[in-house]
Amino acid sequence: MPSFISEAAIYQEAKIVHQTPGKARFRMTLQTMDEVNQNHRMYPSNVLMGGMENTKERMGRNAFFGELDHPMPSGNEQFDTVRQTTVSLEKVSHVIKDFEKRGNLLVGEIETSSTPSGAILHGLLKDKSGLGMSMRGLAELERKEDYNVVKDPLMVVTYDAVSLPSHKAAVVDFNEMRFESHMLNEQSGLVCLNGRCFLPNYFDKLVERKIITFFDNWV
Repeated sequence: MPSFISEAAIYQEAKIVHQTPGKARFRMTLQTMDEVNQNHRMYPSNVLMGGMENTKERMGRNAFFGELDHPMPSGNEQFDTVRQTTVSLEKVSHVIKDFEKRGNLLVGEIETSSTPSGAILHGLLKDKSGLGMSMRGLAELERKEDYNVVKDPLMVVTYDAVSLPSHKAAVVDFNEMRFESHMLNEQSGLVCLNGRCFLPNYFDKLVERKIITFFDNWV
């Protein structure tokens, strides 16, 4: 039986490629492939790219929608199962327009929608807030000793916009914690800390603004 999959995000500052008063089109990393991620899953590139190929019909209809944040569980298992695998039109914040493979990264081109949630996402982009995109999907998992391999076919439900909030809120998100530098680790060009992964340039900005500080390396 396919399992519901919800992935952790790679936090970054999205690159806006086009903007009008009410909308923005931007590019950002959606997720990694061919490596074990923070959720102890590995997406072979052929499986992930095959899943994305199957979204092109929705893209062609301008209907590969995403939401602002993942759906919150209600406690009703039957309802939650349907909700997690369905994009709610009243909560749509963006439309995924295109994608490409860059090394082991899946990069998407996304446009904010003309909805209340889309306006919030557009505002966060204009404020240069740190964002992530997190996948919802369905696939069977092959269990290995320390991780699971996502098997073909993969159904990609969507990529929701999720938060490492604005820089000020990020201090609260980290509980004003200071970290030892040895707690950092690098995974395929990403900087990972306590289960969160960042694009390196965005991580450097958090350090420069003292949102992330270290016991042995004050900046």
